This record gives sequence, C-alpha cells and structure tokens, in this order.
Amino acid sequence: MMRRSISGAAHRTVFTWWLAVLALPWSVHAAPPPTSAPPVAAYLTPQRLVAIDDTRRLNLYCLGHGAPTVIFDSGTGGGTRDWRAVQGAIAAHTTACSYDRAGYGFSDAPTRASDAANAVDDLHRLVAKAALPVPLLLVGHSNGGIYAVLYARTYPQQVGGMVLVDPGFTGQQDFQRYGLAPEKVAELEQGNAQWVALAQHCLELARSGALAKSQNQSSPCLDNPPNPDPRLHAVLNHLEMQPGFFAAYLSEFQSTFVAEHGSTRNDRESPLSAHEFGAMPLVVLTAARHPAAWPDFTAQDQQKYFDYWKQSHDRLAALSTHGQSILVPNSGHFIQRDQPDTVIHYVLHVVDQVRKDLQYPSSQP
Repeated sequence: MMRRSISGAAHRTVFTWWLAVLALPWSVHAAPPPTSAPPVAAYLTPQRLVAIDDTRRLNLYCLGHGAPTVIFDSGTGGGTRDWRAVQGAIAAHTTACSYDRAGYGFSDAPTRASDAANAVDDLHRLVAKAALPVPLLLVGHSNGGIYAVLYARTYPQQVGGMVLVDPGFTGQQDFQRYGLAPEKVAELEQGNAQWVALAQHCLELARSGALAKSQNQSSPCLDNPPNPDPRLHAVLNHLEMQPGFFAAYLSEFQSTFVAEHGSTRNDRESPLSAHEFGAMPLVVLTAARHPAAWPDFTAQDQQKYFDYWKQSHDRLAALSTHGQSILVPNSGHFIQRDQPDTVIHYVLHVVDQVRKDLQYPSSQP
C-alpha cells in the first residue's frame, strides 16, 4: 500500500476511496454561478454549518442554482477541497454542493461509527436540514462511491442519477478473488492491518495532545506531503490534529478494510444486485493508473489487481440498464484532480439525462 501520510495525502491511495418536485426555482435575477475553481479561501473556514441533530453539524458548501442538486462525496479523510477543480464548472449549470463528513474538515466529530450506513444517514439528514432541492445527482469518489450507491438504494425517490469516480465497491477487500498468489494476498491483508494500526496510533497522539505539541511537519499523521498552498496546508494540519478527525478516520478504515471471511462491515451494509436501479443514469469512471502499489508485485500481479478493480466497476455500472463503465487514461485514483474535465463532462452528461427523464429544462435561463 503506497502511502506517504496517514492524512491529507494519505487518502490519495489505491485503498481510500462515494424524485420529487423542483424545490428551488431558477431565477434570472440570481448572481451568475462560478465557472472556474473556487478560491482557496473557501476551504480555510467553514462555509455553512448545518445542524443535522442536537449535537452535530456538517460543513456544506453549495454553489449555483437549479436541479438536479449535484452532491460531491469524498473518499476517506477528504472533504470539500477534493472537488475544487470541478465544482465551479458544474455550478454554472445547476446546484453543486460538496460537504465534509463527520470528523473531517470543519464538520463536528462523529458520535457513532463512520461506516456506510451512518454516512448515508448523515447525508440524508443534511439534505433535509439544508433543504437541498431534489432530485439528487450523487458524485462519489473512492469510499464516497460506496456511500452513493447505498444512499440510492436506501432513498431511491431522492436520487435521479450517479457518477462514481474510481469508487470503492462491495468485495474490494476480498483479496482471494483477485487471482493473486497466496503470498501476495497476505501482503495486501497485512498492509491493511498496518494502516489501521497507524490510524489508531495517530488517534492516540491526537487525544493525548502530543500531535499538536510536536508540530512535526514530517509526521505521517499530518498533511504530508504538504498541500502546495501554505494557507491550506496550515489549516489541514490544524484540523487533522483534532481527535475527531482520527476517530472518524480510524472508524472508516475499520469499516472499509477489516474483513471477516472476506466481508467488511461496509460490504455487509451494501450488497449489490444487478439492474436494481432500473434505467437510472449511472456512470462509473475507472482510473487507468491504479496499481496495487507493492514494490515486489510483478507486472502480472499489478494487471490482475487492476483487472479485478475494473471488472468490479463494470458490475457497478450494471446496477442500471443505462450504466456506463468508462476507463480514464492518464489518471490516478483522484480523477477529479488528474482529469477534472472528464469528471465535469460526465457529470454534466448525467445532469442532462436526469433533466430529460424528469422533463426539466436542458439549461438554466
């Protein structure tokens, strides 16, 4: 498992990985939505803290107007900043919202397990409390892809379409099915255990205050390698020193990586059935550069790993009779950063499909 950091860049890896009437009318008097990336300042402070229950708030960042509402859901440890390169362009056409899950970014710490079921419940509460217009178009990256699929299953009346960006999937940790030699399977399983242990260690450092006191800029528990913008790097380090961040991070790792008989907690919460979403517009994007990242894996090992990943994405696309499985060249796991125009293209494609299905206008006035 290739990770240089447990947070910040840590989730940029192969293992981290997401119909009703128009609620908000379009208005010709509204300020024009942005067409370029939001300023870094949008990620240095909370944007809209929405109380989803009596004790917790989630940070929500919305741009644009109209339906469907595009909701961006990040991979483990990520948040609103992961979508900076695409959110503004989508907001030029419709409502586009990103948010921080419990414990991440500016959202309050979790009070329960950070698993698929609770992530979906939190998002459902956020949609209701923030009065976001439906239908929703869910865009899930990595683990956010798992949550998007489960949300669509749990609340089908709210979801008009999905774009899954190099998503995680049910059975991802069942390495016996990858066609690898037993020793390679053992390496992958050992790697998962090591990263769960490191997350536990970082949580202990954060709870004791040692992480904040050390200010060790090379710590694997902080934003390393540092974000190119020194302002955002400083904010990320401050946020990721908080116990709530690592409580969520560890719990999400455990729900995603810890398998019993090949099945994780998230697997058990999100089984898949072919064509269960009918003809829902659905696009699954697969990063072409998605290796297992173990130094002693041969080219053949890497190909077996990738082939299982791609085949699993094909199965996700088959959840809809109109599903598309697209290979994205020249991209690593974070397609929204490496190839943002591709993500923008397919999100807008699904926006148009949802509007056609529901007989909404094809573009904003």
